[in-house]
Amino acid sequence: MAKKDLKNPREDSREMCVALGDDSVWDKAKGELRILGQRHIAIDAQGLCEHLDLILGSRVAEVVLNQHMMRQGREDAAAARKERPHVAIEELVDELSAGDVLSGVGLVKASVPGASPGRIDVEISNPGVKLTTGAARSFLFSYWCGVFGELLGKEFKIDDVAYDESKNLMKCRIISR
Repeated sequence: MAKKDLKNPREDSREMCVALGDDSVWDKAKGELRILGQRHIAIDAQGLCEHLDLILGSRVAEVVLNQHMMRQGREDAAAARKERPHVAIEELVDELSAGDVLSGVGLVKASVPGASPGRIDVEISNPGVKLTTGAARSFLFSYWCGVFGELLGKEFKIDDVAYDESKNLMKCRIISR
């Protein structure tokens, strides 16, 4: 093949900007992924969680990621609510779940509780992290504690996490504090 036939892949990618949803864009020219307006970076989440567990201990790593992910969930839910104040909670949860799908967390299904929220079930099919303890536990589910805490005006915590390997399904029960 002659050298002139080879194209520089960067030349073709400079004009590539893909809309992934209403508020999500992958801009190859900038090297940027924005989900719900916020920039994201792809990482090996399971490797990160395992490393944090190793250097901090699983309990400390779980607490650190719990605080970070819960804050992120609250901020995302507050921004979604501010942008669309009259939308039902179910629709906001669906929008935030779509953000998790785009960022590679997995396919999220969260039950929206009725008038007396005491228990919320969250399931993630094909989860990006498949550990049920330590940092991984908080990485996947503390975000949803923050989301529901913001949307429902209550504090939530992770109660039970299980991984069903045959279904490749991570499950969690979130309960009010």
